[in-house]
Order: sequence, then C-alpha cells, then structure tokens
Amino acid sequence: MSETPHDRAPDTRDPNAEPAARYRGGPTPLRTVAFGPFEMHPWVFPGAATIILSMVILTMITPGTVGGAFDAMQAWIVETFGWLYVLSMSAFLLFAIWLGFGRYGHVKLGKDTDEPEFGRLAWFAMLFSAGMGIGLVFWSVAEPVYHFTNPPEARGNDLDAARTAMALTIFHWGLHPWGLYAVVSIALAYFGYRRGHALSFRSVFYPLIGERVNGRIGDLIDILAVVATLFGVATSLGLGSMQVNAGLNALLGVSISVPVQITLIACITAVATVSVVAGLDAGIRRLSELNMAIAGCLLLFVIIAGSTLFFFNSLVENVGAYLQRLPFNSFWTGTFEEEAGREWLGSWTVFYWGWWIAWSPFVGMFIARVSRGRTFREFITGVLLVPTAVGVIWLTAFGSSALHQATHPEEANTPGSTYPVAVTTTEGLTDAVGDTVVGPNGEAHPAAADGTLKGPEGRLIEVNQTDHGPELVIAQTGESFEPSPEQVYDGKLEAEQKSLTVPEYVTEPVLNESHTATIDRVATVLFVLLESYPLKWVTWTLATLCIILFFVTSSDSASMVIDIIASGGNPDPPVGTRLFWAITEGLVASALLLAGGLNALQTASITAALPFCVVLILMCFSLTTALVRHESSGGKETKID
Repeated sequence: MSETPHDRAPDTRDPNAEPAARYRGGPTPLRTVAFGPFEMHPWVFPGAATIILSMVILTMITPGTVGGAFDAMQAWIVETFGWLYVLSMSAFLLFAIWLGFGRYGHVKLGKDTDEPEFGRLAWFAMLFSAGMGIGLVFWSVAEPVYHFTNPPEARGNDLDAARTAMALTIFHWGLHPWGLYAVVSIALAYFGYRRGHALSFRSVFYPLIGERVNGRIGDLIDILAVVATLFGVATSLGLGSMQVNAGLNALLGVSISVPVQITLIACITAVATVSVVAGLDAGIRRLSELNMAIAGCLLLFVIIAGSTLFFFNSLVENVGAYLQRLPFNSFWTGTFEEEAGREWLGSWTVFYWGWWIAWSPFVGMFIARVSRGRTFREFITGVLLVPTAVGVIWLTAFGSSALHQATHPEEANTPGSTYPVAVTTTEGLTDAVGDTVVGPNGEAHPAAADGTLKGPEGRLIEVNQTDHGPELVIAQTGESFEPSPEQVYDGKLEAEQKSLTVPEYVTEPVLNESHTATIDRVATVLFVLLESYPLKWVTWTLATLCIILFFVTSSDSASMVIDIIASGGNPDPPVGTRLFWAITEGLVASALLLAGGLNALQTASITAALPFCVVLILMCFSLTTALVRHESSGGKETKID
C-alpha cells in the first residue's frame, strides 16, 4: 500500500488558482491510497461502499420493510418539502440562464488558452446518452398515455387532454432537468478546470468553507454524491433490463422473467466494463456516437413511416402548449387543488424533480468531465437548448403518435395483433373458472352471496376501484392486501382476446402468454406502438439495440463518475477501480432485482435528494461568490466585503 499526498510542486504561473491548489496538469486529486491496480480516497471509497453494501443486504433480507419505510419517507417529503423541490428546480433553470447569457458568459471552463477536448457532435452525443437516453426511451410512450387517461385536472375532450398530456410530459423532460444538470456541471468544471481544485463535489464549496473542504465535511459531501449516483444507476439498470427483455420477447419470444433480466444485466454490464476499460475516447465516446446514430434512424423511420404531416403539426402545437403552460407548471405546488390533484403532483412532478436532483451528481460530473475548454455561453446553450429540442422531437414522434390512436382512430395506424385481457367484474379479476376473485398479488377468494370476500384469518376484504383497475384492500384499514408467498394465486385467469390501441393497452389488464398474471405494460408499450408501423421486425431490432446501448453508456458513464469521486477527484482514474465500480453496478442491480428491492432503492434515491437539494442551493451561492471574486475584474482578485 502506498499513499499519494498533495506533494507536487506548485505552479506559480497560474495566478488565478486558489492558494492551496496551484498545481501543474489541471485538477489535482485529493489524498489517495493505492492497493496494486486500485487507487481510492481513504474515506470516500470505503464510506460509500459500506453504505451501499448495507442497503443492499438490508433490502434483500427485508424488502417489504425497507420499501414501506422509504414509501412513508417519500410521502412525508412530498407533503412537507414538495414546494422546495418545485421552487429549487425553477431557480436552478433561471440561474443557468443567467450564467450563460449574463456578464460571465465569456468565462471558460478551464484556462483561457484551453480548447474543447471533443467536437460538438461527440460532446452532445455523450451528454445526452448519459443524461436521459434510457429514461426518455422508456417513458416516451407510456407517460403521455398516463397523463391522457389520468390528467391532473378536470378532463375536457380528447384533443384537450392529449394537448395537456404532451405539455406535461415535455415539461418533465425539458428545460428544467437540463437547467439543473447545467448548473451542477458548470460549477464542477469551473472549480476543477479553472480554479485548479480536485474534480470533486467538495471543491465547489471552497469559497464558503475554505480548506475544510479537504476534511470530514468534504468527505460527507462526496460520499453522498457516490451513494446517490449508484442507487440511481442501479434502479435505471433494472428498468432498462426490463425493456430489453420486452424487446427480446417481441423479437425472439424470450420469456419475460427476473432470471432473464438478471442475465441481461450481467451481459450488458460486461460490455459496459469493456467500454470503461477502453477509456473515455475509445469506449464511451464511440458507443455514444453509435447509439445516437441508431436512435436517429429509429426516430426518422417513425416520422416518415407514420403520418409525417401529423408529426410536424403536433410538433409545433406541442412546443406552443409547453411554453404556454411553462410559467404555471414551473411554480405549481397544488395548494388550491383537490386531494387528487396534489396526489398527481407528488406522483409525477415532485417525483421527477427529486429524481433529477438525486441523479445530478452523476450527470453533472460526467458532463463536466467532457466539457473542458468551452465558455459558459457555449456550454449553457449546448446543454440547455439542444437536448431539450431533441427531447421534444422524440416525445412528439412517439408520444403524440400513441395519443393519435385515441384522438383520431379513423386516421391512425393501430397494432395488428390481439392481446389476452383479463376479464374484470365489479369485484375484481376472475379466474378461468369464473367463480373466484383475484387480488392485487394473485390470491383467489370466493365471492359470497352478499359480495363480501374473506381473506386469511377471517379478515374482510373489499374491492377498491382505482385508476389502474380494481385492487383488493383490507376493509378495516384500507391497506392493500398483501398475501404471503404461499398464498399467491398461481392459476389461470379468465381472459378474452382484444384488439387494443396503445392507450388501451396501457390501461387494460393485459396478461402473459400463460394467462397467469398481468404483464408490465410500461416496459412493453414501446414495442406495441412500433407494431403499428411497417417493418416491425426492423423497428423492434433498432429499438432493442438503442435501449441496450443507452444501457451501456449509462453504466460506463456512471462508473467513470463514481470512480472520479471515489478516487479523490482524479479525472483519469486507474483501470482497477473502474472495473470495480462497473461490476458493482451490475451486481447491485441484479441483487435488488432478485430481491424485489428496486422500488425501495428508487425511493431511497429520491429521499436522498432532499439533503442534496440543500447542497445544490449552497453550491449556487458558492459559485456566484467565486465568479464575483475572481472574474469580475478580468481575472484579478476582487475583495468582497
């Protein structure tokens, strides 16, 4: 074991560097320890690894208890601090605009002589693939349909509902998240490449707490960033494996199951590991460019093969609807809404804002790593406007096409297949015999003459009609009925074959091939939409490849980010630790998927967004202080009273 302290000679040629960080060769890593091919920060690496391992073990042992605790925590945060998330996200967007187009727009992320490491096309491909690729593909069809069928406000006609659904979807994926990512990235890159600090989250607080960033406070900040990143990526890998499984099911008939999804995680993680070892330029950059090319081909096919005129008409209208609702949505906290409206806000907007805040360490650090040499103005323009524009085009092509099947059924193409749909009664789903009612987890209960149901231990079970279909609840408490594993119903459900539009597919209880359970319609709905286009085998193949590559680029980008932080801010960490984090991501995602703990960890990452939101607010104050102190007078020190 060897220790690498801060012992390099200072570079006195850089008068803009902080007094404690004038080093040659760019950002100087913090103190690290080395074990053969591994190099790590002595506190951040083991601290983050311990927290992650503890959470994984606890989730695998008691997934229900952990999930319930985090669900309760999330509900409390939404109720108590939802306003903070809403206000903060809008403030971050306004702050990003000020950074790019205000008095500091000329400042470079690096020395004045630095030039960008990557061309604009490669730069954009990498930041978009890491920032939103797999999530945008996953939700591009499902989210507009959910907003269409369950809007947050009184539903008008179908056309108004479709317009509102698209405006809300674009709002969640548009300027606000990219404004947050831009602020985090610009702060990290400014302190790392222009001020000479380690490329780490602790560095952005130097103007506020000085040399204490190198102490335990800084360690805690970096540990929180690593934990939030890994939890978020593990959840994303789990969701991505579900959609890849759906694509292979459509193409090759591969069964949709947890063992298949774990195998997919292992295979794709292996590819991501090779990419991480290959490095940023040879691995991540090339895969990102290939991914954007495949995604572009799929997008163009959907636009051309569908109603091209409808696409351009809806694109213009979607942009208008988004901009029209943008001021209201940006500050909407549901104060004067009914309970249903507040619940919708907590389930969607506040949920998304917390999710983006939790993801900001990962995306912000990665974009900072690939953005050296660009000015604030160029950076903000690229990060804020270009991905938002591409997101609007993508959501219009897929989301509006899905809604077109509901609003204009006589004009739209619909899937040619029929699907097995469970037969429902006023009491709930029924089995193949038709004389029992099936609960939310599959258990069958005989219906008495008076319509009541008796569960285990004589508990009275009721049917609760929800937006997602009938659910069984315990009559005395109203809680969802959760049978034990030995009580789970494993028989066939009564089904009928139906020809469904995409919106109907999402809302109907579609069954698997054996008619024993409903399937995950969110993961499979993209392939149902593509079935309504010509050459479905080609589009299914392109979509599956696109998802796999987004999967890989998210994994290898996250591995590099985690490694940079855990290695003491080293922008080019050693291969050994790169391998460790790439493999760990796959193992964590597989373990949580096997244990059924993905939902608990997803909620945990959102919960972690609350303290990190405060960290980001302080980061904005710190960045502003540094800019006023160092950039207001041509790079000379400016005294601040």
